[in-house]
Amino acid sequence: MSSNTKRRCGVGIRGVAMAIDSIIWMALFMITVSAVGLVTGDLQTTSEGVETNLEGGAALAGLTLWLAVSILYHTVLEWRWGKTLGKYLVSIKVTGVDGKSPSLLGSLLRNLLRLIDWLPFFYLVGIVTIAVSKSDRRLGDRVGNTIVVRP
Repeated sequence: MSSNTKRRCGVGIRGVAMAIDSIIWMALFMITVSAVGLVTGDLQTTSEGVETNLEGGAALAGLTLWLAVSILYHTVLEWRWGKTLGKYLVSIKVTGVDGKSPSLLGSLLRNLLRLIDWLPFFYLVGIVTIAVSKSDRRLGDRVGNTIVVRP
């Protein structure tokens, strides 16, 4: 079945999936920042729990690691299974425009451009590009040669 005969997904359902995946992103943030804090000695145990207070280069390393792990989360899951946890829970998936599984490079490009689609805040570039696209594709979908569909 080609992607043309499947239902393409617009902003709404994709937004719900992204909201769910944002919870994963926050968990990944806590894990990566804590890992950098552990390595740099900035991880402290208090009576209220564990705290990490990163500054300067350590903060930049934590942010960079978090972005890399978050992009890797989307890239690998979408390349291998066509969906992240958020997409799985709302029953949508990423395919190539030909309806086949996206390539690893396509998935990587799609997700690297997620950083631009997120600008200037709350996915505004991504929402606008999906809304004006006849094929409901954000910038990352266009560059990665992918589409999000209901299987």
